[in-house]
Amino acid sequence: MLKAEGIDAAVLFDPLNLRYATNCRNMQVWSSHHMVRYAFVPVTGKVVMFDYGGALHLSAGNELIDEARPAKSWDYFGSGSRAEEHANLWAEEIADLLTQVCGKGAVLGLDRIDLLPLRALDRLHVRTVDAKGPLERAKSVKSPDEVRIIRDSMRVCTDAIAYMREHVRPGVSENYLLSLLNQYNIEHGGEYQETRGLASGHHTNPWFVEASEKIVEAGEMLVFDSDLIGPHGVFADQTRSFVIGDGRPNNEQRTNYALAYEQLQHNMSLLRPGLSFHDFIDSTWKMPEVYVPNRYAEIVHGLGFGVEYPLVYFPPDAPAYQYPGVFEEGMTVCVESYVGVPGGVDGVKLEQPVLITRDGPVSLSECPFELDYL
Repeated sequence: MLKAEGIDAAVLFDPLNLRYATNCRNMQVWSSHHMVRYAFVPVTGKVVMFDYGGALHLSAGNELIDEARPAKSWDYFGSGSRAEEHANLWAEEIADLLTQVCGKGAVLGLDRIDLLPLRALDRLHVRTVDAKGPLERAKSVKSPDEVRIIRDSMRVCTDAIAYMREHVRPGVSENYLLSLLNQYNIEHGGEYQETRGLASGHHTNPWFVEASEKIVEAGEMLVFDSDLIGPHGVFADQTRSFVIGDGRPNNEQRTNYALAYEQLQHNMSLLRPGLSFHDFIDSTWKMPEVYVPNRYAEIVHGLGFGVEYPLVYFPPDAPAYQYPGVFEEGMTVCVESYVGVPGGVDGVKLEQPVLITRDGPVSLSECPFELDYL
């Protein structure tokens, strides 16, 4: 994909791109906000991992990495008033490596960059371009091996959800329940959780209220979005909603659940290779107007080491934000649904990961829905 875009090599800072290109991890969350770890990845030639501090041994035996070097950083916490000087040293090493591996005049792609090192590359007359797009498109279609590890991660996530549900009872906190998802995930080879999307009762409407010390009560709706980075570094993303305790859902809860489930199933059924994003939008489930103000951010998003390309917006948002594209065989995506009346007590969120095949969507999760609510 880099070659098709006229890029000779890329320097990758984004921890998810590093993981995808090298399968070498080191402080993935911490390095997402400290640019102290990066890799030089040419179209042809040696891949060089620049790792933090004394961590060069992490690349030993990795067939995807040809050489490991100490990283150079200009982050202010480590460079202070010498940040520009250190950025210049970083740029000089990258420029020399680019010329050595790819030749003079080579084009360098960057997935993320700060101002100081970009200026330093400019002063050295290095031709730079944005590599984010080619990388996202390259990651969007999964190989059979990638699908296998996604299924593995989803199985751990589904089991983590079941473990958490065993401990749901009135009187415990949202934070306690969230911690159980993390506990099970980490104990079974997972890594961390990207968000705190677990809420109960009035915290479920509108969505995006994070887990807190709120005590869950019988009869409330519990809604959670797993957002777990599971085994292999794969993003295990699925959302379920259910009523706390032994009671049945009330009329509002039942209506919300039935509509959210209908929306999810309808939109999933549309997915097929060759379908354009805009044609998909035109065919999606028609949300009753009363629910539109609280709609979710998107209908579909890609799934891999995190939320990835593509992203497809709801009809009201498409004119301003939707870009062209088509679904492809081998894409793994999550289909989203949220239903909640503005000012209502509860909301229901559902989300299902699927693989797009030539015959349509195939579920990547066996986590059950509350079919008796329908």
